[in-house]
Amino acid sequence: MDLQPRQKDSKTQNIVCHVDIKYYPFDEQTCTVTYYVSDETIATVELDHPERVTLDEYTENPAWRITSVSNKRYLLYNTYHIDVEFKLQRRANFATFTLIMPLLMLAFLNICIFLVPIGSGKKGSFAITIFLSYGIFVTIVSDTLPDNSLQISYFLLFIIVLLFMSVLSVLYTIIQAKLVASIGDKECTINCLRPKKRSSNKVMPFDPTKAGGDDCGKDPEVCSVDIDTDNDDESYTWGMFLEKLDSILFIIFFGLILLFTAGFFSLMLQRVSESTLTDM
Repeated sequence: MDLQPRQKDSKTQNIVCHVDIKYYPFDEQTCTVTYYVSDETIATVELDHPERVTLDEYTENPAWRITSVSNKRYLLYNTYHIDVEFKLQRRANFATFTLIMPLLMLAFLNICIFLVPIGSGKKGSFAITIFLSYGIFVTIVSDTLPDNSLQISYFLLFIIVLLFMSVLSVLYTIIQAKLVASIGDKECTINCLRPKKRSSNKVMPFDPTKAGGDDCGKDPEVCSVDIDTDNDDESYTWGMFLEKLDSILFIIFFGLILLFTAGFFSLMLQRVSESTLTDM
């Protein structure tokens, strides 16, 4: 917000805004305009104010809206001071559609890394591209916010959390590619994700001459024989294990993104008044 103090004659005007960026872009700011007459006392000048502040000459701002205005007069340093307090609320439409919505789309696109097949050869490049996109978002938001080390925006923390999840996915993709290249065809020693073995019973024609007697009853033409097919199953390799691990990590990361997104919006929306919701 650009507020420039002006001086006319001996009347002095100070404008102070305490910037709170925790709830950016749904933040509210309070700015106080202080009027007083310098080098004068109450004996020479009595500074008074009307009961109500009017906004007849106010021009609507595209980035901020005034939610309330109040004023008060008090005595300080033997002269009267008048404080006019403005409460401003940021119009969050622009940030919502240019920052928040693309960021959420990028977050859900990030978990699609676990759906890319291991042998496609594009999984690593896809993960790094998503990571670099988060870095661009951090730069854009940092340039938008004022320099303030006393407070950290929840929106910036949300981006950092998503960036950390992207770092984990990149590290996992690199480790996965190394394991597949080195031991992908070897027998996996981890049995937690091994598929259950199945055995089947087949009905085969019975030959009494090969069986050595009539052991199946009075009708020896057909007999049920159990055939164990466990030995015919494919060997469970590390490549198969990592493919199943991708599906599990996809579900875990999807749940974490939903959890963090719900927490972020619950913090943001508690600062939004009903007038802002109507305006959006």
